[in-house]
Amino acid sequence: MSDNKDNKKKPLRPTSNKVKDLYNAYLKNEGSRRIPVSFSKAQEQEKSDNDIVEDKEINNTQVEIEETQVEEVPEKFYEELMEKIKQLESERDDLKDQLIRKAAEFENLRRRTIKEKQELIDYANERLITSLLPLMDDFSKALEAAKTNADFDSLRQGIEMIYNNANKILSEAGVKQMDSSVGKPFNVDYHDALMSIPSEFPEGYVVQEFQPGYMLRDKVIRHAKVVISSGEPEANKGDQNNE
Repeated sequence: MSDNKDNKKKPLRPTSNKVKDLYNAYLKNEGSRRIPVSFSKAQEQEKSDNDIVEDKEINNTQVEIEETQVEEVPEKFYEELMEKIKQLESERDDLKDQLIRKAAEFENLRRRTIKEKQELIDYANERLITSLLPLMDDFSKALEAAKTNADFDSLRQGIEMIYNNANKILSEAGVKQMDSSVGKPFNVDYHDALMSIPSEFPEGYVVQEFQPGYMLRDKVIRHAKVVISSGEPEANKGDQNNE
């Protein structure tokens, strides 16, 4: 039993350096790899205590050699590992800086886009409003003239002139008034029904238009407010039945 205990290799002394410990374990495992050799019983019997002592000495010598190698080789290995770590940390810091800069640029772009969009909404009609300002001046002059002049024909002509100028400005901006819907079938895409009344028109036809509709190019910006027919009056239906 004592011989078997003596036969075991002494464990390597741990160091305070984990890298060295790993390298020591690597060398120990590499050194312990031996090609198995088969002996006959006679040869095994001939193995003496001197051979065991020699094995112990060889093992001790190997441990000393391994410890000597650990003192020489791992220092270079440790330096290369630390250099690689520093390189990776430098690359990480560079990528982090790039990410922070890109995030800041994206945030600035987002804010600038929101601001430009809001300005576009706020000042989209600036040109049209500027064109309508002269009409406000004409209306102001017409009101002043109406206070001091009782000539209604002149006032009417002035209002017609202002109205025509307004239509011209709206037309140049792509706004046009819908044609009259009276006598045409009700169309939900262009009409907004206020009520239905009996009339001579067939059911579902426009009888009267309270407010015209307007379009901006091909888009309806205000539906025409209309009254639709519910069919002929009951009295007319009774007369037709009597006939």
